[in-house]
Amino acid sequence: MIEIMLVVGLMAVMLIIPILYTQASQVRFDFNTQVSTLVSYLRLAQSDAAAGLNHKSHGVHLAADSYTVFSGDSYNPSGADNYAVELPPTIEIRGLSLNGGGSDMLFVSPGGETATYGSFQLYSGQIEKSMTITISQIGTINY
Repeated sequence: MIEIMLVVGLMAVMLIIPILYTQASQVRFDFNTQVSTLVSYLRLAQSDAAAGLNHKSHGVHLAADSYTVFSGDSYNPSGADNYAVELPPTIEIRGLSLNGGGSDMLFVSPGGETATYGSFQLYSGQIEKSMTITISQIGTINY
């Protein structure tokens, strides 16, 4: 009886370890995907502003659990052109440090420069990982 309980216990441990590893792998994948996606949207907003699309400025509004791509001189929560992206619950935006304060990255048309340059982090407490995204005054985005 003791041998059977020992074998069942070892099998349970052997099944739990891959499950935990798979969950951590999924969070790492989500984190890397969200970093790439957010940087892509920042670059798209900068590119749209530089190209003078619709003769408007373009930007990204940052919140702790989401971000919204918008067009115009300022973020309007009910804007018709807004595109909101919700972050997974394991990822958050924090450490927002933009020139002039606020939470909007605004790229002006034409040229794509920004007066709201600075940096912020995407952070996942579940895997203890963060990525700092920095936007320069001329609109370059580094991470």
